[in-house]
Amino acid sequence: MVGFATSLSSGGPSSLFWGWLVVSPFVMCIALSIAEIVSAFPLAGGMYSWSLLLSNKKWGPFMSWISGYTYLIAAVTVVATLAWTSGQFIIAISNTLNIVQINSQGANVGVYVALIIMGTIYNLLGVKFSGYLNKFMVVWVFIGSLIIIIAVPALAPSHNTAKWVFTEFKNNTGYKNNGVVFLLGLLQAAWSLVGYECGAQIVEGTKNAAVTAPRGIIICVGFAILQGFALIISVLFSIQDVGELLSSDMPTATFFLRATNNPSLAAFFLVILLIAQIGSLCNAILTNALIAWAMARDGCLPFSGFLYKLSGKNKIATNCLLSQAIVCVLLILPSLASTVYWEAIMSTAVISMNVSYGLPLLCRLIWVRNKMPKGPFNLGNLGLSLNFISIFWIGFLGVVLCFPSVSPVDPVTMNWASLMIGGVMLFSIFFWLTSGRHKYGAQFK
Repeated sequence: MVGFATSLSSGGPSSLFWGWLVVSPFVMCIALSIAEIVSAFPLAGGMYSWSLLLSNKKWGPFMSWISGYTYLIAAVTVVATLAWTSGQFIIAISNTLNIVQINSQGANVGVYVALIIMGTIYNLLGVKFSGYLNKFMVVWVFIGSLIIIIAVPALAPSHNTAKWVFTEFKNNTGYKNNGVVFLLGLLQAAWSLVGYECGAQIVEGTKNAAVTAPRGIIICVGFAILQGFALIISVLFSIQDVGELLSSDMPTATFFLRATNNPSLAAFFLVILLIAQIGSLCNAILTNALIAWAMARDGCLPFSGFLYKLSGKNKIATNCLLSQAIVCVLLILPSLASTVYWEAIMSTAVISMNVSYGLPLLCRLIWVRNKMPKGPFNLGNLGLSLNFISIFWIGFLGVVLCFPSVSPVDPVTMNWASLMIGGVMLFSIFFWLTSGRHKYGAQFK
């Protein structure tokens, strides 16, 4: 339910419902395209490796370099978004149960920092716990989703009509064009349907990876689409007062509180979401560190020698973990002056993640096309068409999610996603020209 209130403000219930139906087919196109590539190249590194292999000798190192930086931006901002939303759930639980009433933006930042530290410490203990966490999370998310989908409508004192759910449109953004407003509401669906490529980062060495990896990606996306659709229907029919939700600092908590009329039950549902978010946060921190370590190994980052060092008997990328924690803390500080800044971080995560998906697809279309090796899972003649559709969607969504979420725009409400992405990409190109092409690029000549 991350981004729930943002989509309600940008189109209302119809934006949530129809937005999910609009986004889902395009996400499946991307997933199928990625599944075909991972079946042909089941290698660790994912998009970072594929961009190299699907380009020619001249451009391959540069495309791989850019792909790595794009995915690193995505990984950092995904960690930041998960930590921020986890912190919001903690504060919402405290306020709902009247443990401590927390309303300041500074408190949000403080809880965020504490969660970043906690997730970093967890990963410093060693990756041996990751397998147990992943198994637990699969069960927790499945059962937790079922509980919310079934219990919330059953407990709700009243239900909205189908007409309201499917056609009610609300515009609290300040934009006069309802088409633009609807597109802004796609953020929630776009955020919910990312991250399915994570398995591709660790496929190398996995038994029968050319078959199991693409199958896992497709099943993951298919399940997420169905689960999200059921959850949206359940939530929309159970909303009691949409105006109260939109004016609330904690809209998810307000939704559960009004739907159940019971603070303890509302807190219980929030705990389900909180544990799912914290589990995802711990995994995202590990993924981020592994990406940074792989790039440092290849000399793609400043201070690569420092970041590449492993420590302890479990060979933990301690320097990468600590460095990303510092970056994530610095990244959130502007939110002290803006209540919508975290939405820019969330937009950055969605944009950069999708662009990182699109870069190997673009490389295929430019340099390889039908000459790509075929793995056990291949789309035949349909593959290139899905690649074209995927790249179109990624470009379109990237432009939309750079729009400010409200109008008129001022420095406080500005969407800084384009500046964040552009700044990092300019640095990566500068670093490529001054160092990368001589060191990283030379490895492939």
